[in-house]
Amino acid sequence: MGHHSYLVVGEYQFLYTRDHYNEELAALFNENDRELVVADVGDDTRDDDWGEREITLGYYTTANALRQRLNVQGFTSRRALADLAEGIEQWRKTYDDQSGLREREARGERLYQTLARRPREPAELLAAIGEAIRPHQPYASFATAEKYIQYEDEFTETAADVEELRWFVEGRSLVRLIVDQAPDRMRVGLDLSGLTGCCVGLDTDQPIAGPTRERQLAALPDNAPLIVLTEGSTDSRVLTEAMHVTHPHLVGFVRFIDYTGTKARGSVGALAIMVNAFIAAGVANRFVAIADNDAGAHEAFAKLKRQKLPAGCRVRHYPDLSLLARYPTVEPNSPTMSLTDVNGAAGSLEMYLGEDVLTIDGTLAPVHLRVFIPAVQRHQGGLSEAHKVLVLKAFEEKVKAARAGQRDTGDWSGVHAIIEDIVHAFD
Repeated sequence: MGHHSYLVVGEYQFLYTRDHYNEELAALFNENDRELVVADVGDDTRDDDWGEREITLGYYTTANALRQRLNVQGFTSRRALADLAEGIEQWRKTYDDQSGLREREARGERLYQTLARRPREPAELLAAIGEAIRPHQPYASFATAEKYIQYEDEFTETAADVEELRWFVEGRSLVRLIVDQAPDRMRVGLDLSGLTGCCVGLDTDQPIAGPTRERQLAALPDNAPLIVLTEGSTDSRVLTEAMHVTHPHLVGFVRFIDYTGTKARGSVGALAIMVNAFIAAGVANRFVAIADNDAGAHEAFAKLKRQKLPAGCRVRHYPDLSLLARYPTVEPNSPTMSLTDVNGAAGSLEMYLGEDVLTIDGTLAPVHLRVFIPAVQRHQGGLSEAHKVLVLKAFEEKVKAARAGQRDTGDWSGVHAIIEDIVHAFD
């Protein structure tokens, strides 16, 4: 087949790629699957190396192993079938739209006529693929021989259909559809032998599958949403709502962790554990862990901030605010209120929801300083529980008004600063 690579399933070949290899397909294998055979052929007296040896190069595993690799990437049988159904619908529409043009070029008049004569349903195509790659027993009579030839003809037509579907169905879904029809132990692989000739000259000493997979993983953070880890469900929900107002252009690009339906208890200690779990798991997404700007959070994050973090991880606190630099504060064991810098001591999320919502009965809800934390040499502080409830409720009303299109809905500077800090965490 010239200078091509292709997917091998048993004795059959699919998904040809000219002069190169399909990187998405190559990334489904690892270097343990590599097979390289160099055999001497022809006349030993010939001077050109290509006439003296035959190179067989590829990556091979079993159908079951490849199915499992696809499964953990999310390419299940159910997804592949759904992709196929959608792809065939698009396929039909494409040719319906072109029926008057009778194009005879890239996609071919023969295939057009095949589709017009006998449109395939997804199940029909799968059955044809399954019949094609099922191992055939040696035939002992004319009847079985005729049936065998019929299967071979069906396979030829089906293989062409599979090639055409590459325009309409995601590559790994097509691979899944094909290998789903193969017995567990059937040999499947990526044959690269056609790329080792004089005109292509693939370096047979260089690994292919491993580096390709590494490039695939390296590209994931560039395409996946930035994940933001917070201390709990309230912080995630409130910041998600705030982002829809202050940074609507980031919706779909930044994703706050969703605690909905979980029994996870919010705390800065739990957040630190989660960060270490993400690091240990090698989570490919870039992620930012952001905690309160108070004494407790600075103590809990102190160890994290001292260790070497992966390139895709950042650990942050809510930024300092000018509003909090002179904020009404009640000292411990004292009824006296003073204007105090509570940045780093009492900067919980409620303090960032706006001066308007922090103002209750005409005055700013005061911060109460409580326990002293020696590790950071400051008191831990916060609003009273009653005031927290009122502030959160007022913020929810402000969000509704803003998303309803109401102008001048108040002070958004605090949450705006938080989102900006997240956006620029990797600068």
